[in-house]
Amino acid sequence: MKRPALNLQIGSTRRQSGVAAIEFALIAVFMIIMLLGLTVYWRAFQAQQSLTRAAGDGGRAILSVLAAGVGDPCHPLQAIANRSTIQLRVEQSVRASLERSDIPGTVANQLTVTAIQWQGACPSSGIGSASFELRYRLAPMFGTLNPWIAEPSQLYEKTVVHFASML
Repeated sequence: MKRPALNLQIGSTRRQSGVAAIEFALIAVFMIIMLLGLTVYWRAFQAQQSLTRAAGDGGRAILSVLAAGVGDPCHPLQAIANRSTIQLRVEQSVRASLERSDIPGTVANQLTVTAIQWQGACPSSGIGSASFELRYRLAPMFGTLNPWIAEPSQLYEKTVVHFASML
């Protein structure tokens, strides 16, 4: 009598032999999608961190020019020339920082540095501020813009520097 019960167990084990492979196939699809999503957003996070660091470097470039006394943006005779020198220094600093960071893409083609906005009542109050924005177009990781695969594509950072006029 025990023999038929033994045959039943062997038969049920044979019916269950492919279940693990099917379960793995179903779960693997979701795990791969999660892994790809994590990779895409980690890449965007690292690129945003690089952009933030570059914006800080641009702000420090403004302060270094002002501290050296080379280009006071409130100087009555040379304000325009000094401001263009500072703009050039900021752009060079930001580009150099991004190129060192290995941000995905080509920095020269994908980076936009806006013109520095100067605010403040120069020279009457002697206190002013300068702000600029960085925009970086992040190329899609999968090479296509698909509505089903949403990837971050536009990164943005803004820096504001407060300073006192040299006058």
